[in-house]
Amino acid sequence: PRPDQQGGNVLEYIQSALPIALKLTECLIKEERGDQPNKRNTSVPLSSIAMANVFLRAMGSGVSHSIQHVWITNRGGGGDYSQVTSRLFALGIVLYELFSVDHLLQEDMPEFFNVTSNLPTLNAIGLNNESRTDDHYRRPSKKSHRQLSSSPEGNAISQCTARLKSKGAPSSICALVGNLLDCSNGEFSSDDCYKSFQDLQLDLKLMMDDPFCFLDDIPANPMQPLLMLGDKIYGREEEMKVIKQSFLLRNEGKCCGVITKGGAGVGKSKLATYVEDLTIQSNGYFAMAKFDQNEDVMPLSTIGSLFNSLCNLFVQSSTPAELELVEEILDSALSNQADLLAGVVPALKKLMPSAFKNEISSSCVDSAASMRYLFGKLLLTLASIWGQISVCIDDLQWADPASLLLISYLMSSAAGCSSIFFTFSYRDDEVSDNGRFNAWLYSISSFPVKVITLKEISPGSVTSILSDSLHLSPRLTRPLASVLHHKTRGNPLFLRQLIELLREQGLIFIDWSHTRWTWDLNKIINTELHSDVLALLVSEMQGLPTDLQFGLKVASCWGSCVKYSIVDILSEELKVDLAAILKKVCKRSFMTNISDDAVFRFSHDKIEQAAHDLMPEQQRRKYHMRFGLALFSNILNSYPNAGVGDDELFFAAVNQTNSGGPSAVTKTGQKSLVAGLNLKAGRRAIELSDYRAAFKLFKHGISFLENGHWTTCYKLSLDLFNAVAEAACVINDGDAVKIYSDQVVAHANCFDDKINCLYSTTQVLRNSEKLVDCGDSAMDLLSRVGEESLRPLGDPKLNIEIQDMNSVLLNMSDETILNMEKTTSDKNRIILKLYAMCLSAFQYINPSLKAAVSVRLVSHTLKTGLSAMSPIAFAAYGELLAGIGQIPEACRLGRLAMKLLQKRDLATQSSHAIFLVHQTILWLSDPLQSIVDAHLLGQKAGQQSGDVVLSNLNWHVSIVVSIVAGYELNDVAEKSTFYIREVQGLENQLFAGFMIFSVLLHSTVLALKEGLHVLELDHIYNIPTERVVLAEAPPKPMIELQTKIYRLSRAFLFRQFDEVAVNVDISDTIAKHKHQLNPLYLHGVLFEGLASFYFARERPNERLKWITKGDSVLARMRGLSDHSSWNWKNKTLLLEAERMYTLRDEGAALFYEKAIQSAREQKFTHEEGIASELAGMFYHEKGLHQKSSQLLLHSARSYEKWGALAVARRVKGFIEKQYGLDVSQMLGDDDALECIFEPSESVSNKRQVSG
Repeated sequence: PRPDQQGGNVLEYIQSALPIALKLTECLIKEERGDQPNKRNTSVPLSSIAMANVFLRAMGSGVSHSIQHVWITNRGGGGDYSQVTSRLFALGIVLYELFSVDHLLQEDMPEFFNVTSNLPTLNAIGLNNESRTDDHYRRPSKKSHRQLSSSPEGNAISQCTARLKSKGAPSSICALVGNLLDCSNGEFSSDDCYKSFQDLQLDLKLMMDDPFCFLDDIPANPMQPLLMLGDKIYGREEEMKVIKQSFLLRNEGKCCGVITKGGAGVGKSKLATYVEDLTIQSNGYFAMAKFDQNEDVMPLSTIGSLFNSLCNLFVQSSTPAELELVEEILDSALSNQADLLAGVVPALKKLMPSAFKNEISSSCVDSAASMRYLFGKLLLTLASIWGQISVCIDDLQWADPASLLLISYLMSSAAGCSSIFFTFSYRDDEVSDNGRFNAWLYSISSFPVKVITLKEISPGSVTSILSDSLHLSPRLTRPLASVLHHKTRGNPLFLRQLIELLREQGLIFIDWSHTRWTWDLNKIINTELHSDVLALLVSEMQGLPTDLQFGLKVASCWGSCVKYSIVDILSEELKVDLAAILKKVCKRSFMTNISDDAVFRFSHDKIEQAAHDLMPEQQRRKYHMRFGLALFSNILNSYPNAGVGDDELFFAAVNQTNSGGPSAVTKTGQKSLVAGLNLKAGRRAIELSDYRAAFKLFKHGISFLENGHWTTCYKLSLDLFNAVAEAACVINDGDAVKIYSDQVVAHANCFDDKINCLYSTTQVLRNSEKLVDCGDSAMDLLSRVGEESLRPLGDPKLNIEIQDMNSVLLNMSDETILNMEKTTSDKNRIILKLYAMCLSAFQYINPSLKAAVSVRLVSHTLKTGLSAMSPIAFAAYGELLAGIGQIPEACRLGRLAMKLLQKRDLATQSSHAIFLVHQTILWLSDPLQSIVDAHLLGQKAGQQSGDVVLSNLNWHVSIVVSIVAGYELNDVAEKSTFYIREVQGLENQLFAGFMIFSVLLHSTVLALKEGLHVLELDHIYNIPTERVVLAEAPPKPMIELQTKIYRLSRAFLFRQFDEVAVNVDISDTIAKHKHQLNPLYLHGVLFEGLASFYFARERPNERLKWITKGDSVLARMRGLSDHSSWNWKNKTLLLEAERMYTLRDEGAALFYEKAIQSAREQKFTHEEGIASELAGMFYHEKGLHQKSSQLLLHSARSYEKWGALAVARRVKGFIEKQYGLDVSQMLGDDDALECIFEPSESVSNKRQVSG
């Protein structure tokens, strides 16, 4: 409704008239282009204008007509009226009447309209399909146009716009009409007048689409005009398209994220908000974190804050059922290591409230590796419940090494998970000399991430920013945009700061007479600017009031943001209201007050850097030291007993004092205080898994020690140097270990004070895989603490020690050992750790000494008390007993070791102990299937404790035992493929060995599935084959043995023994190199026995030799069967049957039957197939072809069930060739086994009816 009607409103009327104006403009554009077939009478439907309540009143008719169609009548043709400016001027007159807020009669119109009465008005617009074509509405002549160019016309334009304004029309509409009418002045028109209908069309669309920005008046506040810069993403349409495509591709597993790179201020962080929008549209959750140039105040705090946000979001948005489910999953995944993760992610306690009701303690082999595993599990758990999580991490160029490694692990953990999307950004102009970061970038190139490079924005984008900010049409801001783009080189941050600076200098201002922003372009062009944004910011800040400069300086000392809690402490220290000052700073847009997070944050790190540069270096140092000491004083007052309360505040205090440095200390005793703080902070950093941060903190502590500190501060000096040597050992910095250890050795008062750093020098050799040097160093150190030399296995004195130890253990119950006190001596703990180090080193360089080491481990444990090494001690001694045939006592000690692991403070070495117990002891007694499960638990325990080597070793052995236990080969192949790909990139000699062993297994599995021809290939599914890895493998006994085992098993299953017979010496090889028996080796021994009896039958000239070898294997298997009929009974029965068959003993038939039944009962599908095939061949030789064919077919079906399809094809081929039968028509499923072994007369009396 128009304002003169009931309920009318000026602005509503204007908004309703805009679509009509737009349609009129589009009509003229089409006519101008010649798009209309009939130019004299062209109609444009207005069906898209939803304005049932809008009416136009035809002049003089007094009748209101509803608008259906609009057309422009083009009469007369030619002349000046065809010129664009004339047509724009004419349309201006039409729009003037359209936008008038009350009806204007001809006599009420300004003089300007009276002298131009031939110009079209609304009456020239046909209504209800009726065109007005009388002469009164002809186009103006050239003469009349010239008349309009004189001064009276200019006054008339002002009268028109003033009249519109007086009636309540927005200034934007007044300007639009005025700029159209100004076209009457031709070449003397102002710069703001319209040049084309397209410009007018764009302006009308902007007013319709965004009336707040382009239609409404600027709020009248002359005292404090605000220039609100647009918050949209400008000039990044192509990049946003790439992000959206990548985000959608995550569902197909083809993309897991994007990496955005570019210079400072180009809008990397801004682009991340688009990912947030996409995530919200997907009903997902978004979390963002940003690394600080001044380093984290707390280890892993950036990643921790991100996950803290995710946990809080989850708690707020999840149902009770979801919370219960996630607690159950996390409790299983994190176990007793949850406390470690909660130190960095406090909100984790909200997700696992039950786990933290009682005090829990974590124990790790490598807390950093443990932390990575825990973060990965937390992310996957949340994603499994939520369905979509997007993680954004900004300014990666400042990330610490621990965080970069953690990010890589998160990406690896999320591989294949379509519900996790990563967004990273970094400055590519600040990483050219950052070798560690560039190496990290290269390492993640294997992940499906899309790299986006951001450059400066275009002049058109600058125009859009100015248009939105100044509430003006792009055609008006384009000249200013060109100048500012040139001055800022299209850098968005530089541009925004420059716009604000120009506003403060009055070069961009509001013209209140027209209620619009305007500028002095000439002065802006001549304004001298700094060449970079940092200098510009510093210059801008220097013009601020003194209190605001002071607030910026103080805030910059804390990095990218400062918490409210710290602001309160500083306010008390500085005797000012710092919070009020920072709020004023926020109004200047240098900082943002984020109340939800209780922080003041710098708008950009360049602003933070500029604020920091306001101070000379010495002033900065004094501020840092003063603030750090003030903060620590507050902590002491809040936590007087512990001295350390809130981790974040404590680390913030320490980092402040370290930024100040020793030169900023002014009072006596403060240096020792700060050194002690660094010692505490470093130890806490280790608890939080960041050894690199700890190493830096310990070094900072040492830097604060006074001259002569070994005399004046001996205890503090010893603790700091030992701590820094230990941290350097963990991060494998051998040079640093030597430097700091030498200092301890030179200044320590006694040997006991030196032992810690000497242990670190030995451990770093182990970390560097210098096993021989490590063993020698450990033995030397043990001799210096009074330990005797080790004796090799078989030495008479060692045999006596073993007998004595057996007697002691037999007289001690498990309960007695489990209830022993824990050792309190650091020296004893180090001795046990040294022996444990020897145990792992001697495994590869001198296995004969392992027995003596295990005796010493148990002996020290019984003398000094329990420690984290105790489970290893009893497991290692159990391995020794198993090796010398004392299996029952070995199993007892193995189970005792597992019971010790249930004590949380003894569980650090869980993965190692589980490996030893099940790989060397309990496999002799427990079902092999349970051994597989135990090693998987060992893998998980290793992941939780950060024991990467033992975790992977348990994982590898679980796969190996799977094939020995007859697990389905497709499953084994899948697991071995995944394992190989995981360890391929790990830089460690042990992992290289795991890789070789896994490839041997993988090649064998694929050969059984597909045929021996695959072994001739170099790679299978991008994984190297046995032939390739063995060509590069070093000549090591363990590799030689496993190669023999896999080749012999393949040769037997495919009955292709070319050049294999000479390698049927598995038992001899094990004995020669004193290898400890394990499931795989005994698997090889089984095939050795089967091959021996086979060769005894096939090679009469060597019959006795092969029978003797087969008997040896059978005797060993009988002994094992006494301890575990589950694992070894079917194998023993099969070897018995083969021996009888070889010796022509008719009793073989019964043993074959028992072997098949036993294998089936114990779910050894592969050995059921082997026994059935051998039994079938036995009956085939006897001429019992029907039973033979049935057994052979059952064998083929068993092989197929196992997954050995190539072996099954060989057996079926034999059946078809020998018996001429169609295998597919024969009885052979599982239910037929009883039919095969139906009660009957003895084999010798049966007569065969030909099949």
